[in-house]
Amino acid sequence: METYTGYREIFVGDEFLGKIYSGEIDVDTFYLSNNEYLIVTDSEGEAVDYFRNDNGTLKRVSFPTVGNDFTGIMKPRNPQQYCALDMLLNEDIPLKLLTGKHGSGKSMACITAAIQAVQEGRFEKIIFIRNNVQVKDTDNLGAIPGEVDDKMLPYVMPLADHCGGVEGVKHLISLGKVEVVPLGFLRGRDIKNSILYSMESENLTKEQIQLIMGRVAEGSQLWMDGDNKQRDRASFEKSQGLETMIERLQGEPLFGYVNMPKSERSEVARLADKLD
Repeated sequence: METYTGYREIFVGDEFLGKIYSGEIDVDTFYLSNNEYLIVTDSEGEAVDYFRNDNGTLKRVSFPTVGNDFTGIMKPRNPQQYCALDMLLNEDIPLKLLTGKHGSGKSMACITAAIQAVQEGRFEKIIFIRNNVQVKDTDNLGAIPGEVDDKMLPYVMPLADHCGGVEGVKHLISLGKVEVVPLGFLRGRDIKNSILYSMESENLTKEQIQLIMGRVAEGSQLWMDGDNKQRDRASFEKSQGLETMIERLQGEPLFGYVNMPKSERSEVARLADKLD
């Protein structure tokens, strides 16, 4: 069975591409799920255009960029980032998921687009959610000294890395634009007019994903990212929360998903895969 990635890549000649532009070729030709992308390539495998199944209509995707005062501008570096940024900007898709390897840009894309959406007034704030799970086979450091903010700092550093460091994230929190909510404190919440952003969602069970989804109230969206190769407990590997989510929600009009297979962080980061 073909693994669903949120997009299909296909080579077509100029004549066939012209028929897509003119509307002679419709979405059924490509067997796309709802919100699935079509990446059209040339004979060399280079992307030349992009489309998305928009509720049964093959819609052309314009070049997407995101940006804000903290992160600057992010432009797509590869076809999957192109699709991902378009999905994040799509206000008609309230449940968004990006998966991909380390350095693929999934967290940077989510954070950049989320801060932009808050600065533009489309949402009141970002609810930052992360399961506080240590890296597999590492020892617990024990209690962290200091006040509550000090104790939370290591927890939010993956967010801080993409919004101006420690001072940047503290500033966003002080403005009420970011609220940090450990997963264990989420039950019972009714969160309106916010982006719930779940980072490192590979470390979630199916039931925990259901818990987070159930907090999304009027005017809110849920954005998630994860890398299934970086799971840190056997329980997450057994539950396969993200895989279940993708399998059950594929084609749902409110759900968008893109897998990002290429690392763009650095040449050194790309070498990590050679250790597999």
